Amino acid sequence: MELLNLTLGQFLITFGGVAAVAVALYLLDRTKKRHVVSTLRFWVTPGQPAPVSRNRRIQQKVSFLMQLLGMLLLMLAIAEFQFGGGFSKRRDHVLVLDSSAWMSAALPGGAKGTTLMDAARANALGWLRAVPPTDRVLVVRADGLATPVTAWEVDHRKILRAILETTPGSTALNLSQNLEFARDMQRRSGAESGEIVYSGPGRISAREATSPNLPEMPAFRVLNVDDAVENCGIRSVGARHSESKQGVWEVLVRARNYGRRTRTVSITLNYGHAPQGNHTLDLPPGEDKETLFEVNSRAAGILEARLYLQGSPGDGFAADNYASLELPEQRTLHVVVYTDQPAALKPALESDPRVRAEYRPKSAYTPDNDGLVVLDRFRPETAPKGKAFWIDPPSDRSPITVKERVEHPEGLRWVPDQPLTQGLRARNSQIESTSVLQTQSDDIRVAEIDQGAVMMARGDTLVAGFNPFAGSMRYELSVPILVGNILRWASLDTFRDIDVGTQSAGAVSSPLPTTVDRKSVKVLTETGTILPFNIRDRAVQFFAGEPTRVRVLSGTAERVYSLTLPEMWDAKWTTPKDARRGIPAWNDTLRRNQILWPWLAILGIGLLVAEWVLYGSYRLSRLHVVARREEAA
Repeated sequence: MELLNLTLGQFLITFGGVAAVAVALYLLDRTKKRHVVSTLRFWVTPGQPAPVSRNRRIQQKVSFLMQLLGMLLLMLAIAEFQFGGGFSKRRDHVLVLDSSAWMSAALPGGAKGTTLMDAARANALGWLRAVPPTDRVLVVRADGLATPVTAWEVDHRKILRAILETTPGSTALNLSQNLEFARDMQRRSGAESGEIVYSGPGRISAREATSPNLPEMPAFRVLNVDDAVENCGIRSVGARHSESKQGVWEVLVRARNYGRRTRTVSITLNYGHAPQGNHTLDLPPGEDKETLFEVNSRAAGILEARLYLQGSPGDGFAADNYASLELPEQRTLHVVVYTDQPAALKPALESDPRVRAEYRPKSAYTPDNDGLVVLDRFRPETAPKGKAFWIDPPSDRSPITVKERVEHPEGLRWVPDQPLTQGLRARNSQIESTSVLQTQSDDIRVAEIDQGAVMMARGDTLVAGFNPFAGSMRYELSVPILVGNILRWASLDTFRDIDVGTQSAGAVSSPLPTTVDRKSVKVLTETGTILPFNIRDRAVQFFAGEPTRVRVLSGTAERVYSLTLPEMWDAKWTTPKDARRGIPAWNDTLRRNQILWPWLAILGIGLLVAEWVLYGSYRLSRLHVVARREEAA
């Protein structure tokens, strides 16, 4: 028990004074009765005092007790009396309201249009009605991130508004992070820690299910929401260039059954509003299945995948039945080769469908260039525009000054850590002769011998002092690798290994090739904004809380993610055994420190009014009777 406005001593002194006055008044004779007696009885012997009889007993004990109890209740109301001892202290509670993407699913057995979010909000409001008005509440919207939407509030109207304005997001629930955030906010508040309340169905990722990491909480309550929803949805859609067919995208669609029984689904694929196929899958409960489509197109367009659930009951969550992604144009690089021996260069240039090679004699040279120009052992009067690859140009007319000419050089080696030498590890390749080039500080050295650089890049000009397509070197694996690096140097966007996919927003992990330098990794949104990321276990990890389009650039590879699907759960969370459950009942610990003074005041006033009605009206009527008798006499 506790008195908030008065100490126990102050209360006892005040109530003792009031009780003493009441007792003194009740010891007086409160009623006067008229008696007819003999007159002689009132004669008094001269010299003797008149006898006085004093009333030492309370005549109306029930009236006295009612008034004393009423005043006691009023005094307790003034002192703000409360039950519960330590429970009566003002406490800070945190309401963790589930706002994950799954909360937009239909409520089982509910009215049409009713969602899990509606049930979670109703539970939260029921809990809020049990919170004492003096306690503070902080509302946190819980999905992939913990988002506080109120400060510590005692105004229930603000808390009510925050609950009603909560809507489902795009990411899955990260329960451990949200509860840890709630507990941290309680520690920082400086007040007595109250309950941490989670309202939702508790659908979490497989990572959380296998390694739960819940904080220590003094009082944890779960307001569970029934979510036995039959749902099948698209998990991801991925597209990449076919390695065997030109101009063909291979599209892989993965679907999952989140329900409790086997379902049959139909998956349709459209590209630019043109049908591309319809596949049927039988999905066992809790399992994924994949199906492969082929889309023949070089032009850019929107690829759309839709899932239809066959049979009944219908799908309770429609947000994951549609996915779209933007396929980029399959670009090509126009390469013009000026040579009198095209047969030596054709095998290397025509092995990639992204190359449109054109072979012209030296006499047909023009400086125009819309891609890459290859000059085989000659120097025109006018240098070509744009990117140009010079093969063993004449020493006296080379675009880069030649220091000397070396016959049968030894120790040819590739300079590492350069895009033009990526994948080149061969040493001591045999060449007949080479020119040693004069280098500058900003030049990129590609190949060198003991005498100096024999292949280097300066701006848009790449010069090789030897012919890699002649002699024994043309049979080495280094030549096609070198050609591939030169083509990427000429147009990196054309020769990126592009993977396009759609998946859910939230935490994304993109595989990173082992040969890629971490410094070359970039993560960009569709607006060009740089996203922070982390590299762990040869994977680029980043977080996107809203639907967007993200590009992950890593060396010569590019992965484009259309994050349009809602992030889904993997498992059902198991509520701890020591957690409180449900909306607090009338005798719940949370309700024991309810404000009692209004009820004490009402009860005290009620007792005083009842005493007046029962005894005060009786005394008035007796006085009226006595008055009439006197008038009659």
